[in-house]
Amino acid sequence: MTLTDIAIQNLRRRKGKTSFLFLTFLLVIGLTVTLNTLAKSMQDDLQKSLTQYGANVIITPKSEHFTLSYGGLSVPGVDYEIKQMNYDVLTKIQTTQDHLISGIAPKIIGSVAGINKRYLIIGVDFTSELKMKPWWHIKGLSPADREVIIGAEIARQENLVVGSTLELDHQKYPIVGVMQETGGSEDNGVFTNFTTSRIITGQDSWSMIEVNTTQPDKTAAYLSELLPEAKVAQISQLVQGTKESVDRFSSFSLIASTLLGVIGVLIVFVTTMGNINDRVAEIGVFRAIGFRRRHILSILMREIALVSLAGGVLGYLLGEFTPTLLGPIAFQKTVAFQFHPLMALGAVSASLLIGIVSIVFPARRAVQLDPLDALSYI
Repeated sequence: MTLTDIAIQNLRRRKGKTSFLFLTFLLVIGLTVTLNTLAKSMQDDLQKSLTQYGANVIITPKSEHFTLSYGGLSVPGVDYEIKQMNYDVLTKIQTTQDHLISGIAPKIIGSVAGINKRYLIIGVDFTSELKMKPWWHIKGLSPADREVIIGAEIARQENLVVGSTLELDHQKYPIVGVMQETGGSEDNGVFTNFTTSRIITGQDSWSMIEVNTTQPDKTAAYLSELLPEAKVAQISQLVQGTKESVDRFSSFSLIASTLLGVIGVLIVFVTTMGNINDRVAEIGVFRAIGFRRRHILSILMREIALVSLAGGVLGYLLGEFTPTLLGPIAFQKTVAFQFHPLMALGAVSASLLIGIVSIVFPARRAVQLDPLDALSYI
């Protein structure tokens, strides 16, 4: 019979304590992996949103700003020397190969008088715009020349539907679509193609160009040099709140994982110490029949290694499956099961480390027992 066989038999004879130790490793590793998996999923979703959905770089006409100051008190000033972004600006962006630009959405924006109020007119390329903004849902068709789509708020306030007409600058334009409510400025906008927006607003230059790129920092710096007549900015402020929340949750996961590790060490230490006290007579018998101290130490190490290894492996699997159940309930998001080799290696290694650290002092006490004193307990 080998030392491993003896360790396995000892674990089988003490099913209660073995099960308690196993559940300790299972829960500590499972909770740790769950928290870290959720944090990683949130970070991945944020990065995916930045790179695949919506613009992260905005290009607008450059202007000089004059601020008034009275006795050290600054008041809103005025913009002057507003430069136009001609149509060749779009060509420059489209032909650049230096950065991974996945979407370009130019706009012509202006306002025009209606019957009772002024309307915000937004001329877009609907193919590019819908690709960059998948949350836009239009009931109806994309507008052709001299046709428009209206926002949900305009449709509700003026009781307009598909097939109605909207009067803009004394001209009537058929409404071919209504955009579903987004909760943003789109709800009060009138959308059309570039040709019609130029006719309605009289503008002959781009008002704004939205760009989606996987490298917003480098792209913004490059476009600033490429387009001196334009102002290039990242939309970092729009995702700052979400990023801070994700960072806070990641920090919480790290702190919670550390505390769970400490708690696991204390629980396993107390349990193994009690286990050693209950096995004094058994250790005395082992010593009396010829087992050396290193043999006793090896048996104890193998016992805790087997339990911690099993708890670490199953704890990792539990930690990966749990977010798939908790995600839709707690975070209103779906978390797909994924196998992360590095996280699995870290979880199993952490479980083994907790076991080894916890057993060091009790095992040291066990091997230092005098065989005669140990046999006196029989």
